[in-house]
Amino acid sequence: MRKIKVFKDALPDPLFRRLAGAVRAVGTERMEDSYNTTFWFSLGAKPTNIAEECVTKLFALVRPGPKCIGMEWWLGRLKYGQSLPFHTDRDRSLRKQTGQIVHPFWSSILYLNQFPSTPTIVLDQVLGPDGKSWVPPEAKSGTALDAVPNEYAVFRGDLRHGVVAKGAPQKSPGRSRKTEKSPELRLTLLVNYWDRRPMPPNCRDYDGTVYQALQNGH
Repeated sequence: MRKIKVFKDALPDPLFRRLAGAVRAVGTERMEDSYNTTFWFSLGAKPTNIAEECVTKLFALVRPGPKCIGMEWWLGRLKYGQSLPFHTDRDRSLRKQTGQIVHPFWSSILYLNQFPSTPTIVLDQVLGPDGKSWVPPEAKSGTALDAVPNEYAVFRGDLRHGVVAKGAPQKSPGRSRKTEKSPELRLTLLVNYWDRRPMPPNCRDYDGTVYQALQNGH
């Protein structure tokens, strides 16, 4: 696979609509703690909610290879005008407990709704051996991925990426101030493909105690 690949119409439309509806129903639950609320789904396991049902379908697109033993998934939600700082995906609990940095094989983003002026930027840049510097020091290239419903972006798990809010769209004649901002959150399903299970407590099994709306969509 190339460093970045985008699949259009990644999920069958009925399944995609169920997922998007369920994530909308989750709303702002644990939104400020999204990156510390991730779930493990072992390869071949039976889905327990609509997100895991979709992860099994997305796996067939990515085909991460025989070393992959499972997927880490979580919900991405951003308010209008909110950015996400540039970072690399990693086993967050392992880094906190031991200082070791381990990346997934592949990182991926399924966009659940159209969202104005808030692309994901993936840079051709990785962490240096010291875990602090970037290689190269200044990114020489990058790819902008717009939030388009049911588009699925997959990229190498060690690449630096973030979400850049470009500000409000230009005001059209006759448009009121109330309609300039999106009434929705920017919604995504994020999936990392691993050859080892990320450590708890950051990554855990889904037991239905949070995001119960995902079970309703299953």
